[in-house]
Amino acid sequence: MKNIELYSPAKINLFLDIFGKRSDGYHDIMTVFEKIDLCDTILLSALPDDKIILVSDSKDMPQDETNLAYKAAIILKEAYGVSAGVKINIKKKIPVAAGLGGGSSNAATVLKGLNELWKLTLGEDELWGIAKRIGADVPFFIFNYSFALGLGRGDEISPIKSSLEMWHLIITPPKEVLTKDVYNDISLNLTGQRPDVKMIIHAIRKSDLKGIKNGLHNTLEPVVAKKVTDISLVKDFFKKMGFDAAKVTGSGPTIFVLTDNRKEAEILEKEFSKSLEKDAKDGWGIFVAKTLRD
Repeated sequence: MKNIELYSPAKINLFLDIFGKRSDGYHDIMTVFEKIDLCDTILLSALPDDKIILVSDSKDMPQDETNLAYKAAIILKEAYGVSAGVKINIKKKIPVAAGLGGGSSNAATVLKGLNELWKLTLGEDELWGIAKRIGADVPFFIFNYSFALGLGRGDEISPIKSSLEMWHLIITPPKEVLTKDVYNDISLNLTGQRPDVKMIIHAIRKSDLKGIKNGLHNTLEPVVAKKVTDISLVKDFFKKMGFDAAKVTGSGPTIFVLTDNRKEAEILEKEFSKSLEKDAKDGWGIFVAKTLRD
């Protein structure tokens, strides 16, 4: 086997709450992930020598050892004494530093692809253990779950069983936000009433769209909104269109809404594109996407 081509999907956080800072510098969180069909494409090509080469069509994505996909290949190679090399070619569609988990997904996809290319025959639990060393969101993408609960750093993953398929309009303003900057600026109220994750988990299991909308939550959103003023512009647009339940995903700045049909999402897409001034459209990411079924 010389080449493997894989899709690397994005995620959105339907729920995200934070409980405090850990001794390792991360935060303890509780989050509900949804995997969506907005995907990068990754081509893994076997090399005869011992090199790992990373290339991409994206100027926004680092193409060195700071890239999580590159890091994944190095860690896997060293952990199992692999002497072969690989060229990793990432065709980006998921916006970079947008709260959609693109870099984490790329890393997990590379782990799974190299497991096949290098014939390592590792199980999901072994890949999960390696994924935890790379980044907090990477473990979610190891598993073929459409919906999952993430605890700890977000890397303790439990599936949420559901036949639900949702459609989304996903809008990324033209400003990157670094996750560490958002977490560093958050002021935690650990004594106040906590949002209830059980409500949204129950709604997902019952395919209850209204219940999911009512259960959406992101503790990071106020911090991100202060850094990216376009978030209020997007949320105002959604509100005028009758969608009050627009939320920032992860550390942002991407905002999403959910619906049960593609047509409604596509109408929203057209209306938002029209609402932007012609000379202000550069840099915006506007996508219609649906739940990626497990």
